[in-house]
Amino acid sequence: MQFASALISRASVWPFRTISGTLLFLAVLGAMGMSLPSPASTTTDPDRDFLLVYTGNTMGELKPCGCAREEDQGGIERRMAYLKDVRQRAKNTLLVDTGDNFHEPTLQGRIKARYLMQALAQMQYDAITLGDKDLIYGNSFLKDFSEIPWVGTNYTVEGLPLAAYRIRKFENGLKAAVLALADPSLFYFGLHGGLNVEDPVATVQRVLADLIPREAPDAVVLLTHMERGKALPFLDIEGVDIVINGNIVSESDVIDMEPVIRGGKAFVQPGPRGQKMGELRVRIGSDGKKSFEQKMVRLDSSVKFDPEMVNLYAKYNEEIESLFFKTLKARRDKNGGAEVYATESACRVCHAPEHEVWSHSRHSHAYETLRKVNKAFDPECLICHVVAFDRPGGFISEADTPDLKNVQCEVCHGPGREHAKQPAPGFGGDARKACQNCHVKNHSPRFKFQNYWAKIKH
Repeated sequence: MQFASALISRASVWPFRTISGTLLFLAVLGAMGMSLPSPASTTTDPDRDFLLVYTGNTMGELKPCGCAREEDQGGIERRMAYLKDVRQRAKNTLLVDTGDNFHEPTLQGRIKARYLMQALAQMQYDAITLGDKDLIYGNSFLKDFSEIPWVGTNYTVEGLPLAAYRIRKFENGLKAAVLALADPSLFYFGLHGGLNVEDPVATVQRVLADLIPREAPDAVVLLTHMERGKALPFLDIEGVDIVINGNIVSESDVIDMEPVIRGGKAFVQPGPRGQKMGELRVRIGSDGKKSFEQKMVRLDSSVKFDPEMVNLYAKYNEEIESLFFKTLKARRDKNGGAEVYATESACRVCHAPEHEVWSHSRHSHAYETLRKVNKAFDPECLICHVVAFDRPGGFISEADTPDLKNVQCEVCHGPGREHAKQPAPGFGGDARKACQNCHVKNHSPRFKFQNYWAKIKH
């Protein structure tokens, strides 16, 4: 048998110069019950699979704040590094997003939204749908990002080029169609002007009836923006192979990221705030039947920052710092010279033991932690690292109100200037509620009052 294998191997490199030599070789193989492989079996068919990468529910998170190691995941710097790596490993990749990239309508939030759109454009997504939160800045804001591959099957937005579906052709010959549906009940039509949302079920059936015979896709991917219970039934619609659903009310919502695989179809959901990347390996047999492998990839500290996104985030930081100083006068005017906070130095006069405990706690140098990461100008960080930022009598800037840096006594116990003038029992007794203002899931996922209180008990 080894001799025969050697003959076959050498047959590919030894030229048989005579017909008789060739016949002799074939006769030897025939006597051993073997034959040359046919041309069809020497060529391997292209792999009939592709990698579907999905995100959603980013909620304006350009970069995790880093307050807690458990929540130090995600961010555009790690996402881009992951995408560059995965595209080197898997050429046939489909990248989609289910929307809700924005968070809240603030001046800083709008700036973040603009940089996030730039990042998504540079990441070269194949399809991105709109969530209800993506319309908080109006249609005109979205018009500036025409390079984004928007897709909306059952809705239209005035002035925005939404494709009813998008087709992705892979190098291995496979073809995927991406559609997107939104739940009409999530949108406030009075606020979301120029928006029209049709019945999702009737619309997707109508579009598929035209798309499938025309494009003959090997897989149909449906992005849905609705509650999980409403999205799951779309697996039962004929022609739909994969449903990717994204919608959360709050950034701290718990999302079920376990895949649902049934009847050769798959249902998945992205995690919150861009902390994880969803991967769904889709394999298509010669008979058209599909199988799936799903996993969530944590974008934690093991993923290095991408230089391209590092530069983009640096520009965002520069703009936020500029905004901080531009709004300085407005904050001074808002303060109005109000003097309602006594500062920790006044508290120390009567509460020396308690002040000693505070001075050895992390609260006492909370502002310094912002300096170390170049965030001492970021309003979203300052609000939990100083006394009463952007409130009458509160912190304005380090130069204006240096005595109100850090998480001082009055952050928990309330303004104490009058109390310091006329001390009386019962002041600031309900301080426990103040913890919940900053120790939220995103910043303190393991927060339990009894455990944290033990560290600063006084």
